[in-house]
Amino acid sequence: MNRQHKSLGNLLLVGFLLVSMLVTPAATLAAERPSVALVLGGGSARGFSHIGLIRALEENGIPIDMIVGTSMGSIVAGLYAGGFSVENMTELITKLEFGSLLDIPMPLGGGIVDTTGIEHYLDILLQGKTFEEMPIPFRAVVVNLATGKELALAEGKVSKGIQASMSIPGMFVPVQIGDQFYVDGGLKNQVPANVAADLGADVIIAVSLEKDYHDPNYRRITDNLRMSLTAMIEGYTEINTAMADVLIVPDVGLDSAMDYQRGPYFIEQGYEAGIEYMEQIKAVILAQDPAFTFIPYKQPGYSGAELKQLSQKAQRAVMLLPKRFTLKPEIQFDSDYNFLKMGAKFTHGPLSRFGIGYRYGFDDDDGGHEVFVDWGNDAWGAIDLYVRSSKNRSEPTLGGSIRGPKIARLMLEATYVSQGYKAWQVSASDTKILNTPHGYAGLSLRVTGLRPEDEDTPIQETLLMAVAPQVQVFPWGDKQLPFTIAMNRPYLLAGVTLESPVTKIDVRPKFRLGVGTEMNLFGLYPSDISLGAELDHTGKTTWRFGIKGLRF
Repeated sequence: MNRQHKSLGNLLLVGFLLVSMLVTPAATLAAERPSVALVLGGGSARGFSHIGLIRALEENGIPIDMIVGTSMGSIVAGLYAGGFSVENMTELITKLEFGSLLDIPMPLGGGIVDTTGIEHYLDILLQGKTFEEMPIPFRAVVVNLATGKELALAEGKVSKGIQASMSIPGMFVPVQIGDQFYVDGGLKNQVPANVAADLGADVIIAVSLEKDYHDPNYRRITDNLRMSLTAMIEGYTEINTAMADVLIVPDVGLDSAMDYQRGPYFIEQGYEAGIEYMEQIKAVILAQDPAFTFIPYKQPGYSGAELKQLSQKAQRAVMLLPKRFTLKPEIQFDSDYNFLKMGAKFTHGPLSRFGIGYRYGFDDDDGGHEVFVDWGNDAWGAIDLYVRSSKNRSEPTLGGSIRGPKIARLMLEATYVSQGYKAWQVSASDTKILNTPHGYAGLSLRVTGLRPEDEDTPIQETLLMAVAPQVQVFPWGDKQLPFTIAMNRPYLLAGVTLESPVTKIDVRPKFRLGVGTEMNLFGLYPSDISLGAELDHTGKTTWRFGIKGLRF
């Protein structure tokens, strides 16, 4: 009888345990294992490596229960905590032109770059979420500019918190939250492992991105400023990273923090670092829970179509943002008459996308004092209309140009000027028909209308057609070289222009050799500067200076 009661009791106990397992919430089961925090440090473009690290953690079944970020680390941390997948983040950073989210207003106010566009872009991507609404607990570390104290933001809009966390003092405008102003958390806490400890994490995995200088030039102000800043924050970094169970250092320390064009490279470096430290990470978790099972997973994120729609919506919202009234410098090169123009214009504010300004062209015949009105942007194209007073001309000159928008890679342009031997010109060009890491091959087609010497000259006798193939060779491949505040990709240039009247075959070749560089100001604003010599069919040599895309 006792044996029967004992058997019945055992059955009841097993049944109770089974029911308990079925009704026990997943959160309770998860709470029985060690909680894991991921801490992502700052490092500007090198912070893209965090994306690759997260991929390595997912593939090896390392959970991420909470995530903390500083500066660029806060952008990656915030997107992942908001539900974006590794593939989503990779797509965003490889396709997005970060410079389009930033503005350099003049006169400057509080910083060189206004990051309002980034805040709006992130707010739409994250669908207006607050810190309390994030699927994965997330903290963005900032520094109160007035008190100098660090703060891990835990409430309010996530987009605003990330904007503040990445606002490098002097470079970016401080961000107002409430009645206080905040700047980059890296100023006091580059790798905030202490924040993860305060959140109660059992295991803390932290990522530190090393110094970005090697054999520094002490006569260069940028190297001195960078090293001074590093020296100030290193003490805080050592104190805070001491709280990490695993400190990962991806192999990106000597790569430039401005090299935003090399996202895939940095992502791969982060992945390799994650694999290198994986056994150490697993050992720390198993030390707390020997029965822990590492099950690979993948945060689903958004589909390709959903991500494209969301990103385009965010970019359109940034384009429509009102910008404050500002004065901007103007630098152009008149390729028709071969002279440089410099000046300034007022734009934004009540002018919206219009600009009104003054330029001076350094040529006595076709340059001079110039008042202009322009309109447009990179996506929609641009129009430029001007009135010019030249030293050697008795009457003012009227002129204008239309550029773009690009159709695939094809750029369409047209110019008109009321005086001078060239009246108008229409061109279509693709500079990257052949595109390799070590060079481009392109082609330009154009039709030029010459101003007739008398009214009886048939129009067909004033038309010139030209074909202009060109090659650019990059000796260092796709590597960009840092110099002061810009990333540069130097190249050698060679080209030929075959021009002939349309009424007869009379080819007049021009040969061009030169040097140039693809330049990215702060790593974000692309432009192209070149200098070369052009030899025409008569033996005459002309020096040509080219500027494309330079903007502030």
